[in-house]
Amino acid sequence: MKDRVLSASPLRRKLRYFCLFAVNFYIVAHVLLWYGFDIKPWGKTAMTGVPALIRGNINSAAIMVAFIIASVFIFGRAFCGWACHIRGILELSDWVMRRLNIKGYMKLRRSNILLNTRYAWLLRMSAFAILLMPVALYLKKHSFSLTFDMRSPAPWTDLPGNEGLLFASQAPFNMAFSYNFSEIVFLVVLTLVIIFTATFFLNFFFGQGAFCRILCPYAFMLALFDNINPFQRKITRVGQCSGCRQCAASCPQGIDVSREIHHFNGKVRSRECIKCFTCVDTCEGRVLKDTSVAAAPQVIPRAEYDRRPWHNEFKNMQSIEAIGPTLDFVSIILSVFCGAIASRLGGFWFFVGTIVGFVVIRLTIRFLSQLIRGASIVPQEK
Repeated sequence: MKDRVLSASPLRRKLRYFCLFAVNFYIVAHVLLWYGFDIKPWGKTAMTGVPALIRGNINSAAIMVAFIIASVFIFGRAFCGWACHIRGILELSDWVMRRLNIKGYMKLRRSNILLNTRYAWLLRMSAFAILLMPVALYLKKHSFSLTFDMRSPAPWTDLPGNEGLLFASQAPFNMAFSYNFSEIVFLVVLTLVIIFTATFFLNFFFGQGAFCRILCPYAFMLALFDNINPFQRKITRVGQCSGCRQCAASCPQGIDVSREIHHFNGKVRSRECIKCFTCVDTCEGRVLKDTSVAAAPQVIPRAEYDRRPWHNEFKNMQSIEAIGPTLDFVSIILSVFCGAIASRLGGFWFFVGTIVGFVVIRLTIRFLSQLIRGASIVPQEK
């Protein structure tokens, strides 16, 4: 079966991949310049700007986050699809698995089965709250004060090798580094390999883009600012929908685009949309466009989209694992607990611990469910 994503516009797809590659290249170059050549024009530009803003620390990261939030009012979560370094690594792991034609992954991907949890937003919110916990403790001990320092924090803050240590200073065990060029390269490669491996296994077991769809804490923050501006650019119906459903069948975020435009005045209002434009490029009738103008009225009735809700585990859109609500909820709590324990090693390790915990716990539940029920909980490929 042909990979639906490969039928998307080659130019736009290549441009998006280039942007995602450029973001990761910039991060690596920034680290090498800072630590290898002592060139320090500005500090870390990352989502660490969120706690910085809350503390009143105006730095390069805080300014970047302010721009990202402002962009949501106009473009929605386009940052997630075009400029997030984690999304770039997710796309890389997806590309590697497609090239290797890994059977288990391709079985999910060809039918666009995106296994999920009912409590994805709870998991994201919990992760976001834990990341902000140090800020709350800081503000409890210190009064709020506005500061300005464009070179703080350092680019490698919260990552393996920060302050010359493999883990955080309070970690129960550690390893020191001298920041010579070879060790800097080693730390950069090590970090990228860890992120790639984590996203690889998340994609393999839960479908493409699993980190974005299930765990990313900043999706929770950005979603708060989505759909507020009535003139925000959205994926919009500009012609007559024929009901081919290629848009829905190809969305890597699991959005049922065809039903979204049917129920929301021709607009995709889902806060999961990252503006990857896969739906636009795979639409057989070329009736979708990213725009702020009003949608074209649907003159030809599409009665098949009248019934709601439309998301369920057997429609290949936002597929929910056949796990009972109680076990589903407990798995989220335990996953976040694993991340909290791993965060003793540093902020970076919170994500690693949460991902490993989530994968292990869910796979254990899958195994026990299959053992007890004697049936696969993954919908069969059609």
